[in-house]
Amino acid sequence: MDTTNPNPYQPSNSSSVTRPTRATRWMIKAGVVALLLSVLCLTATAIGMTWSFKGVETSATPPNATDLANGILYVLIPSVAAVPLAIGGIGLLILGFLRRRPVAEI
Repeated sequence: MDTTNPNPYQPSNSSSVTRPTRATRWMIKAGVVALLLSVLCLTATAIGMTWSFKGVETSATPPNATDLANGILYVLIPSVAAVPLAIGGIGLLILGFLRRRPVAEI
């Protein structure tokens, strides 16, 4: 047993101990921002779909499938951008919380 450290539950100052770091804060903040942006993209998709169907509904001419398809095509672009944002945001949050350590105030 090591007699130099009176508290066996407190880690000693060795090179195997991970130092507290502030680098995980940006991971958590960036993960939250990415998730919020993905929710914003999905909200924009839902609003755009509503506008697209409303445009076909209020059209003076008979409904045309190609008009609706063109409207939906451009509205789905934000939802395609939301998927990588959400995956990246979840990944950053998981890494940030797993690597988080208490930071000693200097």
